[in-house]
Amino acid sequence: MDPQPLSEREHLVLEAIVRNYILKAEPTSSRYLSRQSGFDLCAASIRNVMSDLEEQGYITHPHTSAGRVPTDQGYRYYVDRLMYFTELPVEMKQQIRSAFVAVDQTDLHLLLEAASRALSRSTHQLGVILAPKLENGVLGQLYIFHLGEKRFILNIALDFGFVKTMLLEFETEIPRERLECACRILTAKFAGKTLAQMCAVDEGVYDDVPDFDLGVVQLLVPSIRKMVQTDTAVNVFTEGQTNVLLQPEFFDRDRVGAVIEILEEKTLLMHLFETAVDEDRVLVTIGGENSDGQFASFSIIKTKYMMGNMVGSLGVIGPKRMPYPLLISAVKYTANILGELVSS
Repeated sequence: MDPQPLSEREHLVLEAIVRNYILKAEPTSSRYLSRQSGFDLCAASIRNVMSDLEEQGYITHPHTSAGRVPTDQGYRYYVDRLMYFTELPVEMKQQIRSAFVAVDQTDLHLLLEAASRALSRSTHQLGVILAPKLENGVLGQLYIFHLGEKRFILNIALDFGFVKTMLLEFETEIPRERLECACRILTAKFAGKTLAQMCAVDEGVYDDVPDFDLGVVQLLVPSIRKMVQTDTAVNVFTEGQTNVLLQPEFFDRDRVGAVIEILEEKTLLMHLFETAVDEDRVLVTIGGENSDGQFASFSIIKTKYMMGNMVGSLGVIGPKRMPYPLLISAVKYTANILGELVSS
């Protein structure tokens, strides 16, 4: 059940505590707030409001400090009801865009590496990109190159310009001309359809293919199917672990090793970023809201991005004490840039 709306005074005090903690990583005292512009309350009145907020679970006081810090519930209230949308500064937009300029934008791997780098450097958090599922990619063309010694490179061109490259090795020597013919057959039959449709098709679709060519076609399709099924599982792109470790929350030497292990665990990250997100929505999960308990000290901001028919997800991971409005805008902007690159 949603918490009851806070009073105007409680709004004012909670927002100030959250903002101050995000900025300074220090508890906020009633005496400090009473001296700030915009507060017409004395320290005693502010202490009373703090007491009410603490009783309701929005703030707490660490150790014996008289100052207060936000709880997960306090951050959640701030994100849902108190913060305002922040337009990204021009410099930040340019920084994100520039990360894509130097890479081959037809190479999906390089493009997603650039996206994680853009998120990390612009937000000073851990940037995470989960690759889209290739099974939803729409086939444009198949073409093949001979490397020699029964080895070939198969290029799978998708309809929006990306090319997925895979190495093929055969037990016996197969003439290049026969492989090229098989690529033309598959392209003619499945151009405009998804790779999943090509890999799952009934064998009857090949009734008009001569047996001489069918044998080679039946060598290529299983290789493509295996690539489609396994590719996404290993395509989690991350950058910026150091950004997180430099935050005051993680200065404790005893925690550094555990934090590094968590942030480098690709399976955990993949699980977190597979959670469904509406296409036009940015999802924020805070502390204990994260599905994996190991991320109870972190906040995650994520959204979907579109590449043609393919859907992936991206976002940032950092301490709960993060500038949410700015990072939400950065995550959404990066997702939009990826969509623009595909459609341009």
